Amino acid sequence: MVREWRIGVALALGLSLAGCVAALLGDAPNSGTASDTRARSGESAPVAAVAADQAPLALAVRQRLAADPALRGATLQVSSRGTVVTLRGMARNSEQRAAAARVALATSGVVSVNNQLKVP
Repeated sequence: MVREWRIGVALALGLSLAGCVAALLGDAPNSGTASDTRARSGESAPVAAVAADQAPLALAVRQRLAADPALRGATLQVSSRGTVVTLRGMARNSEQRAAAARVALATSGVVSVNNQLKVP
């Protein structure tokens, strides 16, 4: 019984350490990750192309947010992926947080808003 318990503890410890090693070495050179493999092969990452295509959408949302007087004093970061816009940063209150989401959603090309704005 004690031997089985020790084997179980050793197995659990080994598996948990394997996760730590993967986390530590995941971005290391020659780690075998997809991004590392692309870097070694000279292939560009497809995410960069998507980000470049979506930059105008995030820019349009940023411009509308900056022009809205109700959003003065908010610290907003805007990113987009496809037709989904993500808002991050700090709003002064919950009304300002909701207003930012409404403005972003009203922007042409935006289908959904991931509102991650924090309120103090």
